[in-house]
Amino acid sequence: MRLSRRRFLQAGAAGAAGAALLADAGCSMEASGSREHMNVLLLIVDTLRPDHVGAYGSPQVKTPNVDSLAARGIRFNRAFPEAMVTIPARRSIFTTKRIFPFRHWKPNLELGTSPGWLPIDDVEHTFTSELRRHGYWVAQVSDNPHLGFTHAYGRFRASFDHWKSVPGQAGTFRPASTVSLKTVYEWLPPFLRDDRYVPGMREYLANSGAGVREDETCAARVYKEAADTIDAARVRQPFCLVVDCFDPHEPWSPVEKYIRMYRDPTYTGTKIGVTRYGFARNFSEAQIRELHAIYAAEVTQTDRWLGHFLDRFYASGLADNTVILFLSDHGYLLGERGYTGKVPSQLHPELAQVPFVIVHPDRKAAGETNTYFASTHDVGPTLLSMVGIRPPSWMEGTDLSPVLDGGQPPERRDFHYGGMYNRFFTRTDDWVLIGDNRGQERTLYDLRNDPDEFFDVVHEHPDVNRELYRTILDAAGGPLPYYE
Repeated sequence: MRLSRRRFLQAGAAGAAGAALLADAGCSMEASGSREHMNVLLLIVDTLRPDHVGAYGSPQVKTPNVDSLAARGIRFNRAFPEAMVTIPARRSIFTTKRIFPFRHWKPNLELGTSPGWLPIDDVEHTFTSELRRHGYWVAQVSDNPHLGFTHAYGRFRASFDHWKSVPGQAGTFRPASTVSLKTVYEWLPPFLRDDRYVPGMREYLANSGAGVREDETCAARVYKEAADTIDAARVRQPFCLVVDCFDPHEPWSPVEKYIRMYRDPTYTGTKIGVTRYGFARNFSEAQIRELHAIYAAEVTQTDRWLGHFLDRFYASGLADNTVILFLSDHGYLLGERGYTGKVPSQLHPELAQVPFVIVHPDRKAAGETNTYFASTHDVGPTLLSMVGIRPPSWMEGTDLSPVLDGGQPPERRDFHYGGMYNRFFTRTDDWVLIGDNRGQERTLYDLRNDPDEFFDVVHEHPDVNRELYRTILDAAGGPLPYYE
């Protein structure tokens, strides 16, 4: 392989890692890359609600870096993961297949007993492996505790050219003993100071800067590691870099300067670093306001470190030759509808809707909004199509990229469906139906008169109830599985 002078200098700038990479075959591309082989940057954040993103109309929560991505590209304002939560959503993203309903599921002892929580065993049928087969260097940086640290996902990690697991909610950055019990109690209201929450919160605070050291937060370390990967990616174009940040997933420990941006100045109680999944009855109104402030602070802190990475990325010049897709996997209930956490019966936008942004280097459709029902299994076909690779037939998602040129995706979606655990949702332009997989406990919402989905009208519209339920059964290929 013959190296240009410019390529030789890049290797020096990249240090030992860059030199080692240049020793591999097939790396003759100039640093600026080729528009015939554009790079891919997939940015995943966990537990981010669109109503806490400025670009999605949030006037209170500051997310300037996510907003800048949305200004460069197109945002989908009806994006709903077809499978939730963390692991089912990642399986949907990477395999490009529908994961819900979770048919033939058997518990994986390492991943837990929640339907859909399984490893990706067929690592050859992922969109990242498909890019590798087309000559892409594929890398991921993540603090996701399941993908990054479990034995179950070892084969998946090995399917990448480069993988970096960052300690956060798994692994050890600092020993839990470095955090005092007094500090732990500062983040837990009295009703959560038990054997379940105290040890976990202590370990998390040790791994996340204890709410004091911002540069040690999980988001800071993930995005700094990702920024340090840019040089290695640059000398291996075309590349696909996945940055999967587990923040703003709970527990939360934002530093004080972000909390002050959102806190009620009259509040004098403990910080709310975590909640149970279930009824919010233990929380006072003041604590619910603090919960909102803590979550907003965590979102803004995560956005700040995303900006650190993006600054390095833009400075590298790679944005001129890279397609970017940004999304989350689910939201979180912060006291809405009487619940906190991830509650399967509440598949409303606070939990089931996510931000979803596509950026083309030519700024196609920049700043525009699209109402197509985008979902997690669409990520792979969209990215492949954008870089000129025809999505293979085994991919079940659809290519969203035609919207960048004013067109429509090849799959018409008059409705969208998905689910979490033993619960389903289906959505149309006018209606939302939510229920358990046996067809029981169904609730129906009329979006024309109730866009916030507060009033159940299932008894007033039995015909709509039956029609929507038949629709999801037909689309899913029969009765939905229900697991005890």
